[in-house]
Amino acid sequence: MTLDNNTPNPPAKKRATGTILIISLVILAFMGAAVWFLFFRGGSDADERTAYDNIIRYENTHQLDSLGEALNDYFDTYNSDAFHYSQLKDLHDRFFTERDDWQSTEASMSLEAVRQFLGVHPDGFYLGDATRKLDSLSYVEACAANTREAYEHYLDQFAQGKFAAEARKQISELDNEELSIEEKTAVKEALTTHFDALGDNDKGTIASTLASEISSYIGKANPELEDIYAYMSNMHSSGRMIVFNVKNTTITKVNAGGRSMYNVQFSLEEETYARGSHPTLDTETGNPDEGDKSAASDVKTFSGTAVLNEGMKITSLVLRK
Repeated sequence: MTLDNNTPNPPAKKRATGTILIISLVILAFMGAAVWFLFFRGGSDADERTAYDNIIRYENTHQLDSLGEALNDYFDTYNSDAFHYSQLKDLHDRFFTERDDWQSTEASMSLEAVRQFLGVHPDGFYLGDATRKLDSLSYVEACAANTREAYEHYLDQFAQGKFAAEARKQISELDNEELSIEEKTAVKEALTTHFDALGDNDKGTIASTLASEISSYIGKANPELEDIYAYMSNMHSSGRMIVFNVKNTTITKVNAGGRSMYNVQFSLEEETYARGSHPTLDTETGNPDEGDKSAASDVKTFSGTAVLNEGMKITSLVLRK
């Protein structure tokens, strides 16, 4: 029997068609997986670029909360095959390491902790926050010391700081309250001049040592100048010589309504010499020599309180035995 070469072989043809179909399905499956990965798992190149641009924008504009969220979203979406993965991985690690350090520093509320943080991250993401915290804590430290030197140290670091104006105000107030040697001398001289005039019955000098308004003078409230003259005249009615010695002065400077006032605590010796007795006077002080004090017929000691204004004029004078 002779076979016809033109007779088709159906089984072989079916096998070839099946193979092609299987290969086609495999290719489609790979393509589908690639499409899914590109658009649903890894995102398109355009999406990855947009995500990258947003992260860089948040970094440049210092939107740190948005930066942290965007970095987390990026690494949830893209793997190491993404174009910007390596670059953003470095940024991710630096940012979250510094953020953790800053949160720990903030929780400590310690000036030393902030300084240590800035030493580790001198130009980091939280430089502004750390600098502001250093400013405020440094001012708190200066206030705790409350000295001119402490406020000046703060201003050396933060000349344009948040509390710079307040620090300068505190320095000014401290300067007003700090008593200079010249002020101490002036207060003592004003009191000595007043009591010397009182002992000499010198109305003109007495008037020059008193303020225009006096709240109290040796037991009398709101006295007039004539009241003080009368007090002095009565003191000299016996004709005896009277010498006053101001001693043991303690002076405190206070700020009252923007003006300096001086509170003085002192002791006062009143030495009375009988009529006709003329003790030798010390050429420097004008007081009786120590060797002649035995001639005094009476010696009294008072504790005194005086208030002088910034012109070194007495506004109040109280004496107690």
